Amino acid sequence: MALEAQAAVEPSSGGDIVVTGSRFGGRTRIGSATPVDAISQEELQQSGRIDLIQMLKVQVPSFSSPRPLASGIGDFLQPPSLRGLGPGELLVLINGKRRHTASDLNSSNGIGRGDVAIDFNAIPSLALSRIEVLRDGAAAQYGSDAISGVISMFLDQSIGTRAQATYLTTTEGDGATYEASASVGVPVGANGVFRLTAAYQDRGGTNRARPDTRQQYFGTNVAGRPVLPSGNFGSGVGLTPSNGTLDPREPGFNRNVFQQGDQPNTNKQIFYNFVAKAPGDVEIYSFGGYNRIDGDIQYLFRRAGQDETVRALYPNGYSPGLETRIENFSTGIGVRGSDLMGFGWDLSSVYGVSTQDLTYVNSVNVSLGAASPSRFYRNGSDFYQWTSNLDLTREIPVGDSSPLRLAFGLEYRQEDYRLFTGSPDGYRNGGVPILDGPNAGRPAIVGSQPGPSNGLDDRASLNRHSYAAYGEAEKELFNRLIVSGAVRHEHYSDFGDTTNFKVAGRLGLIGSWALRGSYNTGFRAPALAQAGFNASNTLILNGTQAIVRVAAVDTPAARLAGATDLKPEKSDNISVGTVFQAGGLTFTLDAYQIKVRDRIAISSTFQDPRLTNFLAANGQSGFAALSFLTNAVDTNTRGVDLVMNYRHSFGDGSRFTGTLAGNYNRTKFDRIAGTPAPIAALGITTPLFDVTQQLRFSDSQPREKVTLDLNYARGPFTLSVTNTRYGKVSTVAIQNRTPAQVAALVPGFDTRLVPSAGSATNSDIIQTFGARLLTDVELSWQATRDLRFSAGTQNLFNVYPAENIASTVATVAAGTNGSDNAGTQPYNAISPFGFNGRSVFVRAGLNF
Repeated sequence: MALEAQAAVEPSSGGDIVVTGSRFGGRTRIGSATPVDAISQEELQQSGRIDLIQMLKVQVPSFSSPRPLASGIGDFLQPPSLRGLGPGELLVLINGKRRHTASDLNSSNGIGRGDVAIDFNAIPSLALSRIEVLRDGAAAQYGSDAISGVISMFLDQSIGTRAQATYLTTTEGDGATYEASASVGVPVGANGVFRLTAAYQDRGGTNRARPDTRQQYFGTNVAGRPVLPSGNFGSGVGLTPSNGTLDPREPGFNRNVFQQGDQPNTNKQIFYNFVAKAPGDVEIYSFGGYNRIDGDIQYLFRRAGQDETVRALYPNGYSPGLETRIENFSTGIGVRGSDLMGFGWDLSSVYGVSTQDLTYVNSVNVSLGAASPSRFYRNGSDFYQWTSNLDLTREIPVGDSSPLRLAFGLEYRQEDYRLFTGSPDGYRNGGVPILDGPNAGRPAIVGSQPGPSNGLDDRASLNRHSYAAYGEAEKELFNRLIVSGAVRHEHYSDFGDTTNFKVAGRLGLIGSWALRGSYNTGFRAPALAQAGFNASNTLILNGTQAIVRVAAVDTPAARLAGATDLKPEKSDNISVGTVFQAGGLTFTLDAYQIKVRDRIAISSTFQDPRLTNFLAANGQSGFAALSFLTNAVDTNTRGVDLVMNYRHSFGDGSRFTGTLAGNYNRTKFDRIAGTPAPIAALGITTPLFDVTQQLRFSDSQPREKVTLDLNYARGPFTLSVTNTRYGKVSTVAIQNRTPAQVAALVPGFDTRLVPSAGSATNSDIIQTFGARLLTDVELSWQATRDLRFSAGTQNLFNVYPAENIASTVATVAAGTNGSDNAGTQPYNAISPFGFNGRSVFVRAGLNF
C-alpha cells in the first residue's frame, strides 16, 4: 500500500522502479513511456554536497540553477530550471503530493526574474529515500506548473537510525560550512513506521570581490570647495583622474569594502513521515515539516561622497545589509485502501505555508538626515496553499494478459497571498535636504538604502481557489506496446477554465530496444505573487545603480504604462526517444520541443524622464524607473537528453559504474510583444521585453551540460569521480556605448554587439562566458558495517568562470567603466556553478 517501494534500488540502473508520470504503480526506468531519472539517497549525498538544489544540479543534466548575488531572498531561493525553462514551469511533489512555492517574487536583475520558486532548502536530504525527475510535461496529470517536468521527492519510511556530520571549506579559507543531521525511524504497530529527520546547517560567506579603487571622499577644487568624487575605476589611487584634489583620508582608506560570493546563513530543518495500518486493509499516512533560514545579505557599498550617504552617520561610507528570515511549514494527512467498490483509493489533504521577513540593517534614509535610524523593516509576505485530492484507480480485465488500467480524481486547491507594509521611516520623505558637500541643500534621496521599504500602497491580499477533475487510462497491447492517455479540466476563480491532455506510448522493438514518445498540452496559472507584488529594488542598470519600481499589474502606475491582467501560460510539449539495455549497459535518448505561449516575465525597465513626467502628471509621482509583470513572449525550446549507464562486477568482488549524461537545449522566440501603446505615445522606443530580458530566457542558462560520473568500489573503499561540463552562457553586459568606448572595452573578452535602442551609432555589448569543466572527487571508507567516513574535493582544479568586462585605465580614458562595477565585481552571477573555486570536505556517517 505504501506509495513508494522501500526495497533497495541500485543507483542509476535501467532497472530502477519509478512511479512518477503514471498513476498505475511502478515501471522500470527504461520501461517508462516518458523519460524519468531516479536518484538514490546515496547519489544525492555524493561529493559532500549539502544543498539539495546543488545535488540535483550535478545529478540531472537538464537541471540547472545559478548562484544569485545580493538579490534579496533570491540569494537563498536559487531559481531552478529544467530543460531550459523557468522555475515557474517546474512542479515539485513530495510523496506524490503538490508542494507549495515560496511567497516571494524574484525581482532581482538575474535568472528567474519575475517568477516564484520552490524552496528546496526546506527539505533535508537525509529525509529522502530517492528523487524522481520526470522530464516531460505533465499538467494533464498533476495540474498547473508541470510544463517542463516534475521533480518528485519520496520520504524515507525505513526503520533504523542514520546520522551524518559534514565540514566543508574553500581552499581560499572562507565559506566554512558545518552540517549535522539525523534521521530515526521506529515501528508503529505491525507494519507501520514513523520517521523523523532533523538537520542543521551553518554556512559561512565567501568573497571574491576586489578592492574598490574609486574616489571615496569629496575632492577639493581650485577654489577650495568640495566636488563630488569620481566613480571611475582607479580614481582614488591615481590610476585615473580624480575629481578635484584628493581628500587626505583617501590613501589610508581600506578598499576591501565589497562582497561577492555566497551569503552566510543558517538553516534549521525538521521533517516527519508516518505510515500505519488501520482495520479493513486501510492505510493512514501523514508527512510534513518545518524549516527556518536566517541569512545576512550585503549590498553594494555606498561611498562617503555619494548622495546616498549621511556623512554624520557614516563618515567613511557603508554597505547596507538585509537580515532575511524564511520559514516553511507543511503537513499532509491521508487515508488509502485497495478496495472501495472495486477501486483503489487515496483521499488526502496537504497544507503548506511560506513566509518571509526582510529587514534592512546598517542602512539610512537620507531624507531623515542625521536622525535617521539604521534599521528598517522592508516588507514581509505569506503564501498559503491547501490542496485536497481524491484519487481512484481500477484494473479491468479485457480478455488478454494485460488489463485496462483506469484512474480518476478530483482536486480542490485554495491559495492566499499577502504582502505587508514596511517601516514608515523606510519609505517616507523626512524633508531633510542633503546636509553637506557640493549638493548641500538639494532634495535628498527618499527611502531606506538600498531601496525604499514597502509603503501603504504596496500592500496586497489576494486569494483564489480552483477545482479539477482528471482521468487517466493505460493499456499494454501485443505484449510490446504501452499506450496511455490523460485529461484534466480545471476551473480557476480568477481566470476561468482550462482543459489539458496527454498521450504517451512505448513500443518494444527487438530485445530491450524500444521507442517511446508523448504529446501533451499544459498550462501554468499566474502565481498570486506575480499579480500582487509591489516593491522598489536597487539594480545595476547600464553599469550604474538605479532604483526600479516593480508595480503590480492593477496599480494605477502600471495601468498608465500599459499593463494588463495576466493570462495563464499555455504549452505544447512533444517528446520522442529510444531506450536500450544489454548486459550492464543502459542507453536512453530523448528529443523534445516545448512551445510556451504568453510566458510571464517582468517587463523591460522603462527609465525615461518623459515617462516619469507623464506618470506624475497623472497623480503617480516618484517613478524614476518602472517595470511590471506581463505575458511578454511566446517561446520555443528544443533539446535532447542523453543518459548512458554501464555497470560491471569484477572477479575480485570490486564493482565499476560509469554514467554519461548530457542535455542540449535552445530557446527561440516565436513572439515578442512591442512597446506598450501608452509608452510609445511618449516617443519611447524601449520594447516591452528588451534584449536584456530576452537573453535571460534564451542564453542565461547553459545550452549544453554533460556529466561523466565514474564510481569504483573495492572492499570497504569507494572512489567517485564526477566531471561536469557547463556550456557557455551570455548576458547583456553594458548598454548604449559609443564606438570608441566599445573599442576600449571588448578586447580580450568574448562579446558581440547589437544596436542600442534609439541610437544610430551606439551599441549594447553582449558578453559570453565560455564553457567550463569541473571535477569532483570523493573517497569513502566503510570502517565498520555502521560507520562510514568520506573526504574529497569539489572543483578539484579550482576552475573559475570567465570574468566580467573589466574596467581599466583605457576604458576610463574612453569615458566608461566595464561591467565589473568599477573593478570590484570580477564575476557574473549568471555563472551556472558559482565562483567559489575549490572546496574540500570531510563527512562521517553512522547507520544503526
